[in-house]
Amino acid sequence: MLRFRAAIRQSVLGRRVLLIGVALSVSAIVAAACGGGGESDGPTSETPSETPTPSDPAGIELTATVADGWSAIPITEGIKPALALGPNEAPAIAYLFESLSEGFVGYASASEGWAAENFVEGYFYGPLDLAIDTDGQPNVVYHDHQALQFDQSKGDLTFAVRRSGEWQTEALSDDGHDGWDSALVLAQDGGKHAFGIDPSQFGSTDGVEYYSYSDGSWTVSPIGSGPIAYEFNVSPALAPDGNPAVSYFNDRDGDLMYAEYDGTSWTIETVATEGTVGKFSSLQIDAQGTPHIAFYKEIGAGTGAVQYASRIDGGWQVEDIATLDDVELGMLGARRITSLALGSDGEPRVAFSDRSSLFYAVHDADGWTIEEVASAASLPLGQLVSLKVDATNVAHIAYYEVTGLSPLSGVIGYLTNS
Repeated sequence: MLRFRAAIRQSVLGRRVLLIGVALSVSAIVAAACGGGGESDGPTSETPSETPTPSDPAGIELTATVADGWSAIPITEGIKPALALGPNEAPAIAYLFESLSEGFVGYASASEGWAAENFVEGYFYGPLDLAIDTDGQPNVVYHDHQALQFDQSKGDLTFAVRRSGEWQTEALSDDGHDGWDSALVLAQDGGKHAFGIDPSQFGSTDGVEYYSYSDGSWTVSPIGSGPIAYEFNVSPALAPDGNPAVSYFNDRDGDLMYAEYDGTSWTIETVATEGTVGKFSSLQIDAQGTPHIAFYKEIGAGTGAVQYASRIDGGWQVEDIATLDDVELGMLGARRITSLALGSDGEPRVAFSDRSSLFYAVHDADGWTIEEVASAASLPLGQLVSLKVDATNVAHIAYYEVTGLSPLSGVIGYLTNS
């Protein structure tokens, strides 16, 4: 196994860890997670106060050093990007900014010259997710607080789609302040499958929820995970028969979980149990129906292993990929440390990142080949990656560099080895 490991770097922003006490009230948790309180009535994703203006990339730059054979370009200001490939395999990125007074969700694509468009204003939370449908139109899901103070009756997963150049948004209303860690996968027949967390932090016992779109409407139902905390990610994929599956972290037991739907009910399996394992998972299912999952296992303060699991002959096989040494966990820290994609050869590829380095790992018959493709310089990396691999096995990665912490802000980057 080849392994490239950068020395831990002390960023100009310093190592800042946000500690959340177990005795905090619900409103205090929301304030810590989302940037504080404010007036009770604020902008919502359905009624922006005015049409947001496109972001201007002039004057922004990326500071990370990029490896030979790779190139990176700044896209716009924002955080927590999600990347998707369109029908023509052109990359596109959705992103957001989490601010009580200036929040937005935006979109940019290579086919449109990476012109960034902030299409809705409000008070949002990431990570969000992006998928491009068969018509080449972007579909985005994200959590909308729908108010500037915590309100249990508000806060939903919101779905946005661009049709004929115009963005349409729909709050997928459900009981509770839910839709956190939102994720989306689209079917070839036009079906839409979204997932999010109805958090245990706010008293819910539903945990992972499934949003299904058919016949022009959405339905929402729990998958049976039991109470689950947000911030550790959910990751969906479609099986060859078109049914959805999802991976998630069971924070009650510290385990990685996998759930699959047969059209009627959910079956849930435990994938990995050794230690605190399964945060920030990324799921793909191959043409033979085999699920592949990348995820993070905590080892010590700031240190953890990126691991990979696949289900073989009814059982799960787990192996180490690499170790990260500069991970900062907490409300302002990691969200999607790993991102897995399958190449045209069926072999998994995994992008993963801590604050110092972004790595790209490729699996073959001899094991994992790992390359450090970006290393932080004056700004720390945002500990979030979004990877897609095209038909020629070119990697497309979205990430961000952190420029501020209160509120969390950054510069979106696009990285490729084309």
